[in-house]
Amino acid sequence: MAAIAPPPRRPGVRPRPARHTIYVWEFPVRVVHWTIVLALIVLSFTGYYIHHPFLGGSGLPGKLGFTMATMRFVHETTGFVFTAAVLFRIYWAFAGNRYAHWRALLPLTKSQRQDLVDMIRFYSLVRPRPPRANGHNPLAGLAYIGVYLGFLLSILTGLGLFAWVIGKPPWTSLFGWTWSVMSVPGLRLLHFLLMFAFIAFMIHHVYSAALMDIEERNGELSSIVTGYKADVTEGEVPRDAPARAGGR
Repeated sequence: MAAIAPPPRRPGVRPRPARHTIYVWEFPVRVVHWTIVLALIVLSFTGYYIHHPFLGGSGLPGKLGFTMATMRFVHETTGFVFTAAVLFRIYWAFAGNRYAHWRALLPLTKSQRQDLVDMIRFYSLVRPRPPRANGHNPLAGLAYIGVYLGFLLSILTGLGLFAWVIGKPPWTSLFGWTWSVMSVPGLRLLHFLLMFAFIAFMIHHVYSAALMDIEERNGELSSIVTGYKADVTEGEVPRDAPARAGGR
C-alpha cells in the first residue's frame, strides 16, 4: 500500500509518522455518489422552476410553455436516473465491502455505540477529537439512513405525481394508490419540501467532510474521487467493527 508522506518538519515540532492508505470507497460507491450529487442539483433547479417558473419570458405563453415542457422532461428523466442510483446503492449495501455495507451504518456493536456517543460529544464541543474511523462514523451512518429514507419518500411522491400526469397504466396501476394516502397537492408540497431538506443535508455534508479531513488528515475529501484514505486506525488493536461482506 502507498504511504502518505509526513509534512515538512519544523524546528521543535515532532514530525507526523507516515500513514498507509487503504481502499475504502469502491468504484460503484463513488459513481453512485456523484450521480446522486449531480442529479440532486438538476432536480432542485428544475423542480423549483416547475413550482415557480422564473424563466421563459413572462407574458409569452408559447415560449413559457416550451420552457416548462423542457424543464419537466429534464426533471423526469433525471428523476429516473436518480431512482436507479438510489436503488443500486441500496443493493450495494448488501454486496459491497465493509465500509459500504449496511452493518457499517448502524450502531450494532458495543464499539460502534461508543463511537456514536463520542461523535455526538465531539459535535457538542465536549470532546476535542472525533473517534477514529476509516469509513462512516456511526453518527454519519444514521444520518445516511435517514437521508436515504428521504430519497425513497421523494421517489415515491415523484412517481405518484408522474402517474397523475400520465394518467395511464402501468403508472396509475403502480403508483395511483399514493393519491388515496395523500392528496395530489399534498404529494406535490411534500415532494417540494424534501428538496430543501436535501439541500440542507448537502451543505452540512460538505462541511462535515471538510471538518473530518482537517481533524484527521486522512484525505476525506479526495477519497470520494480516488477511493483511498489514510488509515487513521493503523497500529490500533482491531475493534469489533463489522467484517467485510463476503469475507473480502
